[in-house]
This record gives sequence, C-alpha cells and structure tokens, in this order.
Amino acid sequence: MNAGTTNGILLLNRLLLAGCFLPPAIARLTNISGFAAALTMKGIPYGDIVATIIVVAEIVAPLALILGIAPRVSASALIAGLVITTGALHRFWDYGGLTRQGEQAIFLANLGVLSGLLFYMLVGPGAWSWQSWWGAMGAKKPAKKKRQSRPRAAKPKPPSTRPMPVDDEDEYADAA
Repeated sequence: MNAGTTNGILLLNRLLLAGCFLPPAIARLTNISGFAAALTMKGIPYGDIVATIIVVAEIVAPLALILGIAPRVSASALIAGLVITTGALHRFWDYGGLTRQGEQAIFLANLGVLSGLLFYMLVGPGAWSWQSWWGAMGAKKPAKKKRQSRPRAAKPKPPSTRPMPVDDEDEYADAA
C-alpha cells in the first residue's frame, strides 16, 4: 500500500473510534446524575466522581483522537473509561435469556472498540494528524551523522629491551 492509502485508513480509524464515544458521552453529559447513580448501584465507589471523570474523558479524548493529538494519552483515557463502564454496566454473566444476549453483544462490541484503541495506541495517528503536522512545523534539519570510526586492530608490543642483570652474565658465559 502507498502512504496515502495508509494515512487515509488511519484517519478513518480515528474518526470511527471517535464516533463510538462521542454520541454516548454527550447523552451521558445530559444525564450525568443518572450515569453516576447507575455506577453507584453497580458497586463503583464514588460513582459521581467516577462518572464525571469518565464523561470528561469520553468527550475530550475523542476530540483529541479526531485531531491526532497525544495518541497514547487519549487512547489510555478512553481505554480506562471503557474498561470501567464495560466491566460495571455490561456484566452479561449475571443475566439470563434475552437480557444476557443483549449485554453480551454490547460487551463484545466494547472489546472490539478496545482492540481498535490498542491498535491506535501502537501505530499512532499517521501523517494526516495534528501531531504529524506540528512535528513537521517544529522539526529542525536533521543533524549530520557522525562518521563512525572503524575499530582498529591492536598494535603488537615491541620486545622488552631491559638490560640483563650482571649476575646472570657469568652463568651465560660458563654455559658457552
């Protein structure tokens, strides 16, 4: 694939992921007390604080996702909110019948969104993003690479030129 196609797919990925979060986040924002009550009833401590943090993350992070700003931070915030809400509100194993099937479908769909966020976190936003544009604007010319020197072979040591002791000269003379 060429770079244009790859960057187009990454942009589409960002837009689709943001589309998974913005509509429900806006609905939760209009009824944040109901969302907090639902979290509290499911056993989440400090449901009102957690609900506020999740709603803020689910509104700000998708906007960052669309623009391609801070991919790891925005994906991490969305992953944290997704794990909390999926684990607390879509516990399909607690239900039976049609309710179980509906909750299981939502749970599995959220796992798919989670995999998309992990992919985004790993790959990044691509060249058609604010981060890429900002990096290109602020980038300096690349520094010239230093020329690497080749490792040199060790030089052989010259033979020792120590004078011989005087006592040993007599022994050598007797041997000759």
